[in-house]
Amino acid sequence: MTKKTIATVVALLAVGGLLGWMMGKGGKDDKHTAGVRAAAEPQAPQIATTEVVQQSLVARTKMGGYVEPRQVVHLTAQSGGRVVFIAGREGVPVMPGQVVVGLDEERLMSDYRGAWAHLTGEMSGIQNAQVQLYNKINGPTTSPMGGPAYDAYDRTTVPFYNMMQPFFGGRQMQPQSDQQHSYANRSQARSDYERQQAGMVGAQTKIDAIEAQLRDRRSIAPFPAIILAKHINLGDVVQPGQALMDIAQTNQLDLKLEVPARLVTDLRPGSSVPVVLEGNVTLDGYVDQIFPGANPAQHTVTVKLALPPDAPAAPGMYASALLAEPPAPGEVISSPVIPASSLVYRGSLPSVFAIGPEGKVELRVIRIGETQGDRVVVLSGLKAGEKVVTSPSQNMRSGDSTYDKRP
Repeated sequence: MTKKTIATVVALLAVGGLLGWMMGKGGKDDKHTAGVRAAAEPQAPQIATTEVVQQSLVARTKMGGYVEPRQVVHLTAQSGGRVVFIAGREGVPVMPGQVVVGLDEERLMSDYRGAWAHLTGEMSGIQNAQVQLYNKINGPTTSPMGGPAYDAYDRTTVPFYNMMQPFFGGRQMQPQSDQQHSYANRSQARSDYERQQAGMVGAQTKIDAIEAQLRDRRSIAPFPAIILAKHINLGDVVQPGQALMDIAQTNQLDLKLEVPARLVTDLRPGSSVPVVLEGNVTLDGYVDQIFPGANPAQHTVTVKLALPPDAPAAPGMYASALLAEPPAPGEVISSPVIPASSLVYRGSLPSVFAIGPEGKVELRVIRIGETQGDRVVVLSGLKAGEKVVTSPSQNMRSGDSTYDKRP
């Protein structure tokens, strides 16, 4: 190999090494530049957050009242007797037309059978009276006393007798056969028939009266209801007017309030009012009824709020309603509000996950007020401008980041 060839090979190797070094350095610079660019880009938030805002509020006054059924029936005894049937105890449902309480009926049943026997006799008598009336009007005449010969004599001599009566001042006579169809006899037969009709109506009236007494021996549910209270037991002897049972429709409940007159002016039928039940359960009630007059002694007006059908309430339960106070001139009340979905209960106190300065969440206990739609009033624990997690998950903990973790 000549010197010229060796020099050419060495030169080529040097050029190849230089090119490889330059390409390797350029790749490292690209990777370094990409890493710096990725670090400089802000991390996209992964968890939805909401800013706490200040909102104008309405001052409200808490008014207490009691839950009651919209329809309730107090069953009382209409007559005296012994209790022989009870549909069930408290809490048992009853259907429309179902007998709830029954009293003994032995004495009335004997009178009932006697009344039907009397009606049967009257019906037989009216049939006989009808036949007699028809016979008096359209039936054939019978031979008078003395037979056909006397009947012929009677018809022959009576006209001559009647011809002489104007001269002697006597009364006219009728043959005995004509007397059977006389007006007086027909009137008597008609009177007997109508008397029998009246007797049959009287017998039917007595049956109706006994049937009414039998119905009064049974207390019947007028609508689907639940037995609220039972005041008697089997075998008890009750008197007229004595309380037997209380039944009501518990799927329609109202909150009855005694509201001061100054708070009634802003209430309208159908308007929504926040209601707080026992156990700190808040829901919306609706004004169902406003009594037209006020109590002269307490100066309050009775107002009934309709509760939702699925409200966790029962008759007699205590509840409160938050009624709007008429604002004073120039008065403006505001407070921070957050979405209701932000609340979590890790224990018995309401809390939220607030966003810290480094983008990490922290569990913070707050004090809340009323609920207005999908918003909850915050009384303490948050300030306007802070951010909270909109819908925290069940496994979220303090210190969790709100940003994506990228490799």
